[in-house]
Amino acid sequence: MPQVESYDGSKDPLDHLESFKTLMHLQGVADEIMYKAFPTTLKGPARVWFSKLTPNSISTFKELSTQFALHFIGGHRYKKSTTCLISIKQREDETLRPCKACFNKEALSIDEADNKVLVAAFTNGLQKGKFLFSLYKNDPKTMSDVLYKATKYMNAENALLACKEKPKKRERLEEARQERGRKIARTGDRREDR
Repeated sequence: MPQVESYDGSKDPLDHLESFKTLMHLQGVADEIMYKAFPTTLKGPARVWFSKLTPNSISTFKELSTQFALHFIGGHRYKKSTTCLISIKQREDETLRPCKACFNKEALSIDEADNKVLVAAFTNGLQKGKFLFSLYKNDPKTMSDVLYKATKYMNAENALLACKEKPKKRERLEEARQERGRKIARTGDRREDR
């Protein structure tokens, strides 16, 4: 039997049902088999719920799905509106990478977000600087264009940081070498005093 992640009641029940049904339909499994196989994907509180169902009270997978979804609906993730994206702002001390990651995470929870709204919300939350200037200058039309430009900018940021870090690393290595030399000289001086 195809493997589906076990459901314990803490996540979205509709997501679990859809994953299970998709996998079963890909295998050409009939509803009668799905009805019998579904309990094998449950664990913990979800398995306890299933074991407490009155025997023979449910006879089809559709009925089982409905009862399952109704019981565990508290774990359902509701889609958010695009207004939640407006509150995402890049902090002054924050690089672009964590800001972009936060925005993407929230954007994924929105059902059918419009590209123009996504672009406007993202650019509105950015700190003033070279990247924001380049976005306004080039006027990207889609969020994928913005994300592509953001990735290029972040890669350039990382390269510049690495260039700055190399001299600092060399300086630290040189200081450590000099300190070792001083320690050796001090211990050597003590040996001569004996």
